[in-house]
Amino acid sequence: MVRFLPFLISLVLSVYALFSCIQTRDEDVPYLPKLVWIVLIVFVPFVGPIVWLLMSRTEAVRRERAAVPKARPSGRPVAPDDDPDFLASLDRYRDPRTTIKPPEPEPQDKTPEDEDPETGKP
Repeated sequence: MVRFLPFLISLVLSVYALFSCIQTRDEDVPYLPKLVWIVLIVFVPFVGPIVWLLMSRTEAVRRERAAVPKARPSGRPVAPDDDPDFLASLDRYRDPRTTIKPPEPEPQDKTPEDEDPETGKP
């Protein structure tokens, strides 16, 4: 069983790299045309798939770094819960049946204790 292990590892690695290469857009394929990468992956076991995985990963990281602009402080809030526009937009999604309303103040009844004993008026 152990003697089949290198073959199985090579097969799994090649299949993974092949699917990764096929699903990659033509503009995102690093350094060589896609067809050349497919030939390398299929005909050069171990080395072809490993080189593809390393090169495609480094290319993706490089593209992400180039696409992400430098962070500049802006006047807008950072988190959604700090944004008043976002908080105001949440009101339309509230279910009135489940929203807890604040208790209404009870009307104060005039009690005899509140009245002035001499005049009988509050």
